[in-house]
This record gives sequence, structure tokens and C-alpha cells, in this order.
Amino acid sequence: MSVSSGLPFISIVVPVFNAAATLEKCVGSLIAQTFSDIEIILVNNGSTDSSLEICRELSAKDNRIVVYDLTEKGVSAARNKGVEFAAGEFITFVDADDWMDLDVCKTFADLNSKNNYDLFCYSAKYHKGKMTVQSFLFADDVETFTEKQKEELQIKVFAPHAPYFDYKVNTRFAGSAWSKFYRRSVLLENNLRFSSETIISEDCLFNTLALDHFRKIGYTRKCFYHYVQQKNSAQNSYRPNSDKYFLFVIKEMRKWLQNTGKDQRFVDAANCLFVHYLFGILKEDLFHKDNKCSYGVKKRALKNILLMDEFSSPLKKANKSFFSIPEKILIILLQKKQVGIISFILKFVR
Repeated sequence: MSVSSGLPFISIVVPVFNAAATLEKCVGSLIAQTFSDIEIILVNNGSTDSSLEICRELSAKDNRIVVYDLTEKGVSAARNKGVEFAAGEFITFVDADDWMDLDVCKTFADLNSKNNYDLFCYSAKYHKGKMTVQSFLFADDVETFTEKQKEELQIKVFAPHAPYFDYKVNTRFAGSAWSKFYRRSVLLENNLRFSSETIISEDCLFNTLALDHFRKIGYTRKCFYHYVQQKNSAQNSYRPNSDKYFLFVIKEMRKWLQNTGKDQRFVDAANCLFVHYLFGILKEDLFHKDNKCSYGVKKRALKNILLMDEFSSPLKKANKSFFSIPEKILIILLQKKQVGIISFILKFVR
């Protein structure tokens, strides 16, 4: 199981940006793993608080911790730096405000000794205030994926609740970078990296492109990862000009769909994702409470966005069975370009 050269079996990469309040808890859960053949790579990513100092203090206490101070900003750059410097046979990513259960590495290492995985996925708990929700990819453990199950995982990255699945589980994080162990050689041989051209949905794009390259995949329903929804998280923040990042991701995913010849199931799921990207622009940008532009400016911006093929085409082709009733109503309004009604509604919805 361990690497004879003395290299660690698992490299745990933690991008760090202004995480002074949560970093010690996060890294503490890694140091205390019951499987010790690991390295912990902390990549400070332009923090302005005491994060870098804490990283160095932690490293001084445990020689498995390596610290890199990165001048280039962005979580993609931090994760890519971690991949570049990792020595482990496998890489896993952990966000600095999250933590992992202490036996996750041991569980994976034991299963991998029997199955020799390229990718291994596990479940997560989503914490928001006092609320905790469990998130699963599949209804049961999967020791080794069939081709059908691999396709279902790829579709779940786009549309976790695609209506043609014959089972239903609460899935939130199929496209996340964390809750997965990646074989490092597969990433290196196929030049699989996180795109620095977007700060939104970069992990979803990464997994979309990467999943074609993993042959042997396994999964456990055990919720080893703890994801914390912070009040100032990206999903709650004002993200101006988010359309340019979503446009980039859509173009790359469309290119992938065309180059790989994926069937209609994938196209429908991708269109579902692209429509949700449009919803994201409405919620996190145009009609976010911190957007101080005038009502008229917002209306014109929405009109221009609806003229773009990257959004108008998915809206036109959207399979309504993928969406909730309120989403279906919003889609109809968007299809009919009822910008005034949409603007008025979203003015009062947060």
C-alpha cells in the first residue's frame, strides 16, 4: 500500500485564502488521520490575514506539512500548484474552511489495496448554520463502477437530479474538487489542471474533462467530508461580471460535448447546468443586493445576456423535466424575454 521509495501515498492539497479562523481545525483533521502515510500541502493564496503565519506554525509541528506561498491569486492556481508539488500516488483536495473525518484516508487506502483505483469518491455533509444535510452520489456503495455508472456520475456533474435516474438521492457536490481521491499519474499524463480563466465552476469544468480519463472508479456512501457554507461564501457573494466566467465554462463544456460525441442525456443535462448558470447571474450578479447599478442598466444587461447563444440556446432547448415548478416559470419568462417582469420579481427576491 505504501510507496517503497518513501514518498507519501496520499497528498492532501489545501488552498488557503484568509482562512485564519478555520485553518487549524481543517489541518487538525488531516494531521490526525488514522492513516499516516500522507503529506499535507498548504498553498497560501494571497492571504491578507494571519493565514500564512498559521501555516508555517503548523508545518513546524509536523514534518508532513509543506507550505507554499503563492503570489498568483485564485483557487485554481493554488490547486494546480499543489498538483505540481505533490509527491503522493493520489491527490485529494480540501478547502481551508472544511474538514474531514479521521478515517477517510485509511478507508480509501484499504479499498484501493484491493481495487487499484484511478478515482475514488465519497460522500459529504453540508453544514449551514445549525442545519446539516447529507449529500450522496449513489444510493449504495460501488466497489467498481460499470460504464453506465461512470456515465451517470458524469451526468450528475451537470444535473445531480436528472429525471431519468432510476433512484433518487440528495446530491449536491458531484462536480466538486473535494470528496475525491485522484490518481496523480492520470492528472499528469493527461495534463489535467484547473482552469485559471474562470473563478466560477472551475471544479465542475475540471471534473467534466477529467472523468473521461479515469478507468477504475469506486464510491462509498460514508460522509467523510464536511463542507461549511459560510455567510460570505461565493454562493452568497456579489460576483460582478460573472457572465464572462460562465460563458468561458459553457464554451469549454460545449467543446467537450462536441469532441466526445456525448448522447442526448448529456446534452440535456448540460443545458440544465447552463440554465442554472443563467439563474446564477441573475441571483449573484445582476439582481444581487450589492449591485448598485440602476434598474434600467440591469434590464439592459439582462437583455444583452439573453441575446447570447450560450444562454439563449440552452433556454430554448431546456428539458423542462429537469426543473422545479418555480424554475419552469422563470424559464418561460426568460424564453419570452419578459425582462421587465423578471426584473421586477427579482428585485424583491433574495
